[in-house]
Amino acid sequence: MPHVIESATSARAKCRGCDRKIAKDELRFGERQPNAFGEGEMTLWFHLTCAAYKRPQPFLEVAASSGAPDAAALIPAAEFGIAHRRLPRVNGAERAPTGRARCRSCREPIEQAVWRISLTFFEEYRFAASGFVHAACAAAYFETIDLIDRVAHFSPELDTAALVELRGALRTGPDGPAAPAAAREQEEQERQTGQEE
Repeated sequence: MPHVIESATSARAKCRGCDRKIAKDELRFGERQPNAFGEGEMTLWFHLTCAAYKRPQPFLEVAASSGAPDAAALIPAAEFGIAHRRLPRVNGAERAPTGRARCRSCREPIEQAVWRISLTFFEEYRFAASGFVHAACAAAYFETIDLIDRVAHFSPELDTAALVELRGALRTGPDGPAAPAAAREQEEQERQTGQEE
C-alpha cells in the first residue's frame, strides 16, 4: 500500500519523529514499511511537519496528491531536506551540559555550555541518537545554516532569546563558498576509512 496522509482516528499513536502524541483528528503522515515482525506491512506515523523534516522522500511521494493544504505547505521544507541530505538528521539543539561529546564534523570535543546540534539517524524503522555537531560546524556538516525552524520544532523548550543566540552561533562557523567543499572532503575521508555516516 502507498504512504498515506489522513486524520488521526484516535490520540493513541506517537509520532516517530518527535516521540510526542498525535492528537485525535490531527492530520498525520503514515509511512508504509514491510512488517519487521511478520507478514504484510506496518505503518509508521508522523506529524506532518516531523515527516517533512525527517522523512522527506516518502513524504513527498504523497504530499502533493493528498489534497491537504497543510501537507502542500510543507513541500518546500521536504525538498530542502533532500537537497541537503544531512538535514533530516537534525533533532534539536542545546548547550552542551558537559565537555565529553565530540563533534561529528570536526571531531573536536564540544566544550561545556557551547551550542550543539543533536543528530539522529533512521535505521531499522526508528530514529537512533547519533551524536552532535558544534553549531559553528553546521555550515560544513549540513552545507547550510538554515536550521532554525527545524531546531525550534524538535526543541520546543527553546525560547526566542535562545534561538537568537543559536542563530548567532550558527553564523560563527565557515559559512562561505568553501563549506560544501570541506564537507565533500570530509565525506571522502570517511569513505576511505570505512566510517561513512
